[in-house]
Amino acid sequence: MVTSTTRFVTCALFVLLVACQPVADQAPPTSAVDTEALIADALSAALPSMAATAKVVDWEGNTLKEGTGTYTCMPTPPQYTDGKSPMCMDHPFMTWADAWSNHTPLSIEHLGISYMLAGDQGASNVDPFATAEAADNHWVVEGPHLMLVVPNGDHLEGISTDPHNGGPYVMWKGTPYAHVMVPLEIPEYTAKPAEALAEALSAANSSMAADAKVVDSEGKVLQEGTGAYTCMPTPPLLTGRAPMCLDEPWMAWADAWNKRSELALSRLGIAYMLAGDEGASNVDPYAGGATADNHWVVEGPHIMVVVPDPAQLEGISTDPHNGGPYVMWKGTPYAHVMVPVAD
Repeated sequence: MVTSTTRFVTCALFVLLVACQPVADQAPPTSAVDTEALIADALSAALPSMAATAKVVDWEGNTLKEGTGTYTCMPTPPQYTDGKSPMCMDHPFMTWADAWSNHTPLSIEHLGISYMLAGDQGASNVDPFATAEAADNHWVVEGPHLMLVVPNGDHLEGISTDPHNGGPYVMWKGTPYAHVMVPLEIPEYTAKPAEALAEALSAANSSMAADAKVVDSEGKVLQEGTGAYTCMPTPPLLTGRAPMCLDEPWMAWADAWNKRSELALSRLGIAYMLAGDEGASNVDPYAGGATADNHWVVEGPHIMVVVPDPAQLEGISTDPHNGGPYVMWKGTPYAHVMVPVAD
């Protein structure tokens, strides 16, 4: 039986697909060399730790690599000849892609996260079914990025639709397939900058850093900004490195956490910590250091995602070593998703 998931794979269904070609027109892999090349291409979208457990499927639905993890990776579709567009998707994103491919309503219950760390060849930012660039379809070619999909499209309100705004943006707004593109420039880890301004901005993309507001731990403005993000250096009580850049929902989250008060959000929030952090308990929001039982974890470059309804985080692992995103502080008002972007 051809399932919806198989049909999705057969047509190379992911966000940048240009056209679904008949299976008869596409030759399957003819050698082990071809297969290994397809696997390598598919896994270039993923973290190395994710690649170890990811399943790999080609555009005809053939399993090229079995997997035990939560992600399915696919190589660049055969229609693409001038670059790469591999993708790794979790279950909600697979459901999203199946709905998109069949022009059907989307129904998901949980946050979905997709990895495209090799970038893409381009897509219209306004037309879900555009197959090529046109004068009026806002074609955008994106470098390494993540994609986020949520059960309620209203939770994307307030996020820019401008691909050049310096941070995340909503693609295909106003359609059932609206999702958030999260651009990444994965940095190399270096020593902590001596100046607070430079240290704060090390958490951001370079395009974000240009117009982000920067404040220090005492609220002093180190850089005025016109963008959607506020960046802060590592708090003085920490000796390692943990700068961050927060959007409006994350600023509200941080205020609630700091005051130990209830949190009420109306939309998705995305924070950048591309310089990594010095560690936190994965279960205790107020742990001051590692103990034998508080699941301390030190994370490299990552983003963080917070949603209005914590029930949308169900199904995402709480294991920091699972090779992909994980929920931190589950069961508390401050539960959020840690999304590693480099091992």
